Amino acid sequence: MRAVWRVRVLGRLAGGVVLTGFSGTLVESLVVSRLGGWLHDAKPKPFAVSPLFAGGRPVLDGAALGQGTEVEFRVGFADELLALRFVDSLSGGVTLFGKPLELAELEFRDVSSEPLPSTPCFKVEFLSPTRFAVKPLYKRRRALFDFTPRPLNLFKSAVRQGRALGLLRLGGPFLRWVYTYVALTDFGCWGKCVRTVKLLGGGVARGFVGWALYRAFGRRRLADVWRALRVAEVFNVGTGRGMGLGAVRVTPLECPGATDRG
Repeated sequence: MRAVWRVRVLGRLAGGVVLTGFSGTLVESLVVSRLGGWLHDAKPKPFAVSPLFAGGRPVLDGAALGQGTEVEFRVGFADELLALRFVDSLSGGVTLFGKPLELAELEFRDVSSEPLPSTPCFKVEFLSPTRFAVKPLYKRRRALFDFTPRPLNLFKSAVRQGRALGLLRLGGPFLRWVYTYVALTDFGCWGKCVRTVKLLGGGVARGFVGWALYRAFGRRRLADVWRALRVAEVFNVGTGRGMGLGAVRVTPLECPGATDRG
C-alpha cells in the first residue's frame, strides 16, 4: 500500500461565527483555495476532508460558535507533495468564516506507516451523512442511494477509491470474501439515523449518521480488511467524499468468540 498522508489542524476561533450549512464544504474550499482550483474537477480527487469538529462533535448543519471555541478538521492526501504544500500554506495563518484561526496544533503524518490491527471486530462511526450510490433497476433522473452501512457498501466504496488513487490492488475476489465472511453485528444512531444537511454552495445532501459494529469470521483476508478500512478512514466513503460527506472513524474492538472461518 502506498503512503497515505493526513493533516490534522486544531485551533481556536478569534471571533464568534454562525454557520448556516454543512461545514465540510467550508473545509474543502479552504484546501482548494490553498492548492489550486484544478482540484475541484480532479478525478479522482487526491484529497478528502472531514467536517469541522467543535468540542469533539462534527458540525453538520447550522451552528453558532463563540469566540475561543476549539475547532478541528482533517485532510487526507494521496500525494505527499500536495500534502506538504498544504502544510506550508498554513504557516501564513488560517482564516475561517472570514476570521483568523489561532492555530494550537498542526499534525502531519504518514498513516500508512502505522501497524495494522489484527482483531476481526471493529466499530465504524459514520460522522457525517453517508450515502452509497447504487445502480437503479429502472431509468430515473436522479441518482439512487443506499444509506445502510452494509459491509459490502463500506468495503466496495473503500476499494474503488483506493484503486482509483493507486493505493489498493484489491478487487472482486476480496469483495466476494467480504460478502461471505464480514458480518454487520449491530448498528445504531445518535438521534435520527438519516440526516439532511444544507450544502454551502447550494443544494442538500442526506445520508446515514450513526455507528455500526462488524466482525470478520475469517482471517485469510483480515490484513486486507484493515488496509481498506485505513483508506476509508482517511478518504471517507460513499459519494461526496471530497466535501466531507461519508467521514468515518474506525475503532478496533476485542471480540469474544465464535471460531473464525475462511
